[in-house]
Amino acid sequence: MKMNHREWTIDSVPQKQGRHWHAWVEVARGPWEHEILGQIYHFTDIGHYDTVRGAEARGIEWAKVWLDSNFEALA
Repeated sequence: MKMNHREWTIDSVPQKQGRHWHAWVEVARGPWEHEILGQIYHFTDIGHYDTVRGAEARGIEWAKVWLDSNFEALA
């Protein structure tokens, strides 16, 4: 599941491990003005869930909180 949050794209792609789904997200943005490259972060230790939807939702919510805590919004 992909979604935008401010200038970032969050891609939640849970991985099946045994009977559980492991929450995994990629957080990326394109280059800002005067930058050549953007930024990409991968997070894989977000937890295990019984359903794919639960893992997707947790990954997205976790990424939003992480972005809001670590990057100021562009004006």
